[in-house]
Amino acid sequence: MRNLMVVLSVMALFVFALAQPKEPPKGAKCVVCGMDVNMMPKFTSQLKMKGGKHVYTESPKHAIQFYLKNGEKVSQIWVRDFSSGRWIDAKRAYYVAVDEGPMGPDIVAFRSLVKAKKFAKGKKVFRFKDIDAEFLKYLDMGHGGMKHGRHNMKHMH
Repeated sequence: MRNLMVVLSVMALFVFALAQPKEPPKGAKCVVCGMDVNMMPKFTSQLKMKGGKHVYTESPKHAIQFYLKNGEKVSQIWVRDFSSGRWIDAKRAYYVAVDEGPMGPDIVAFRSLVKAKKFAKGKKVFRFKDIDAEFLKYLDMGHGGMKHGRHNMKHMH
């Protein structure tokens, strides 16, 4: 029984290690736009493909855009917590639209709803499931930061 527990523990650690994000290598390019993903590190995001390969984006906006088009090929998606810089599960994060990302309007991610709301200062806070292609297109059209809060998406209060 004890040997079985040791084997299961080692297997669990191995699986956990495989599911971890990796730091993007120098010169890594965004799979969506080709931009250097290391220019604004707090925005850098990544996806692990089902085959084990990691791909990177320069922002959460592009990571989610890639995921929406290729979700069936993706096993994990990570974004950086904007307050700590640590990798977090993109599907569990809270998002706030901003005016100034690597390529203009974008979104930033937070592990904590409290920190997201504090950063948002009354603007909408989104969950991963609330972000769709229409919203990302809205950002690409230059409507970041949600200054006026007019986008009619579901949101957290």
